[in-house]
Amino acid sequence: MFEGPRLGIGIWYARLRYRRTREPVIRFTDAVSHANRALVLLPEATADPSAVDEVFHFLREKFRRNKVTLIARKELRSSFPDARGFEMLSYATEELNAWYIPRSELLRKMKKSTFDVAFDLNIGFTLPSAFLCRASQAPVRISFTKPYADDFYNFQIQTQNNGNLNQAYSHLLRCVEMF
Repeated sequence: MFEGPRLGIGIWYARLRYRRTREPVIRFTDAVSHANRALVLLPEATADPSAVDEVFHFLREKFRRNKVTLIARKELRSSFPDARGFEMLSYATEELNAWYIPRSELLRKMKKSTFDVAFDLNIGFTLPSAFLCRASQAPVRISFTKPYADDFYNFQIQTQNNGNLNQAYSHLLRCVEMF
């Protein structure tokens, strides 16, 4: 109930919080290839958790000796068995306020590390993941084109919205591998 107004207030708050933050100019040509630490926000819908396996393979290859942190909702954590070997940070719904903004404890847990690149794997807009991605202060924040994305991400991938997650993640990885 009141999902729309709650989301609207949450988006308004996020825009207000980050409105004065100046983004540095980034050369995307080598931003991902020189990245040492990655943050990955796993999808909040588990329609096909195996679709993320290709992303896990890419992360293992690219960040072999470096650190990758995955963030997922607590109730979805077990949906990603291939996530072994990565640092996993999970959060419960109680760690979000009424406007879907992560509470300070969750932000503190995430900010224990710094990140060079952040990936949000949600195809549609989810405010908790978008806010965490922006709050990560990663110089490169990558996601799919979606409503409100300009406020949270600085690199967006346009995919066909046909519901095929494997195809969407493959397209994302092909684009990222160019850099």
